Amino acid sequence: MRATEKEWTVTTDHTPRLYALAGSILGLFLAWAGIAAHPWQTTSSATPRSAALETYTRRLNADAALVAALTGRRSAAPSVRVVTLPPLTTTRTS
Repeated sequence: MRATEKEWTVTTDHTPRLYALAGSILGLFLAWAGIAAHPWQTTSSATPRSAALETYTRRLNADAALVAALTGRRSAAPSVRVVTLPPLTTTRTS
């Protein structure tokens, strides 16, 4: 054999390949999570959507307070009376 010829050997150890595959999958998901987080967008609380959400929340809380007050007033009223009536059976005698 000459010194310029390379000897080819078969690698039977697949551990480095598995580590490379696991690392690339991990890198893919980390990049995916980083892009999905939208780090380039600024978070400002003065956006029209957040203002509308704040107005909706205030209205919803006011409605919930009104419902609680009405429910409290209704529970203070006397409850429904249960009346027992005689049976409604009619018999015909001939």
